[in-house]
Amino acid sequence: MPASKYPLNGAIWVIIILTLSIVSSTHYTNAATPSQASAAKSALNWLSINEKADGSFEDFPQIPTPGAALALWLNNSRSPQAAKSFNWIASQLDDSSSYAWGEADIPGVMLYTLGASNNVGLLHNPASVSSGLGAYQQKSSGFIGYYAQSPDGSYAQVATSVDTAMALWGMSQANSPISYENQTFAINYLLSLQNVDGRFNLTSTISQSSTDALGPEPISVTALVLLALRFAGKYTADDNHVSKALDFLANTISKNFTTTGDHKGHVYGAALSALAFQAYGRTVQALASVAFTLTQQNSDGSFLDAARGSSQKTLDTGWVAIALEQVQPGPLFGSFLSPIVFVGIIVAVGVAAVVAILAVFLVVSRRGSKQTAASGAVLNVLTN
Repeated sequence: MPASKYPLNGAIWVIIILTLSIVSSTHYTNAATPSQASAAKSALNWLSINEKADGSFEDFPQIPTPGAALALWLNNSRSPQAAKSFNWIASQLDDSSSYAWGEADIPGVMLYTLGASNNVGLLHNPASVSSGLGAYQQKSSGFIGYYAQSPDGSYAQVATSVDTAMALWGMSQANSPISYENQTFAINYLLSLQNVDGRFNLTSTISQSSTDALGPEPISVTALVLLALRFAGKYTADDNHVSKALDFLANTISKNFTTTGDHKGHVYGAALSALAFQAYGRTVQALASVAFTLTQQNSDGSFLDAARGSSQKTLDTGWVAIALEQVQPGPLFGSFLSPIVFVGIIVAVGVAAVVAILAVFLVVSRRGSKQTAASGAVLNVLTN
């Protein structure tokens, strides 16, 4: 029966190949973890070094400090540096004369970070902060903040996607009161700004503006709107508006997060995209966004978006660090299969392979037996 050893050898090799493929794939998936952890560590170290004595960062600190504070807190919830920053943020929101209260997006992001870190209790009067932020909402529309030029040459604040998204995201994270009607008006305003390709405009008449600190280009604007829709509006990836926006962001990954306006990769937009992809369960695309940010880190550990000034690194470094900390590589196929289902599939594949091999073995054995019997019969006839 010399033929029998080949199916058995085949079974052994199938099992070996399956095992090696699982091990090597898992090793490859986890191989990205050390570099990502190292990048996060370097970014956090840069933030720690550049924090001011009062807990704030850079000039106009109300804008970059929230992201930096949350990044430090995610790394260590007992970080004294993060605590100092959150106390400073709370003091700014409690002070109605602070620069924080110039536009809706700034108090929105500050409130978001306090809510995400469970530090809303630092506010002396949370209700006053909520009402103050709500006052930026236009009747039956979005939240104002950006100064746009009128035909007569003057400037006036208008509603924008960035101000509205940040306000909604912050209020939802901090459980700030907003009526269902006003929330619906704000969300409908956001949806009215979506283009055919899925991206969102800054305003009804302005597609984008590099002077908008928290949303300088369509990538970051679209990601912010997606985050607001997910956490304030409870939207899912199955919604048509969301699906189109996610597809737009996915397309920017293949283009290294460049825009048609400057053809440069935007690391801030990539970081927000990673958070948006993760919020909607698109883990593979979230990790791809993080992978792009890893290629953009400076030698000192900081990050700088193409839209920023040469010295304004904290805003980008803070939000990239947040993405690096929150979007982590998981087990093989973890983005769409639970471990139990994955193990079940592997077992099923193994069983199917063994059954198929046994079937081949039986067929080959029967054919071998028939051939042996037939040759014996012929030999017997010849002998007679």
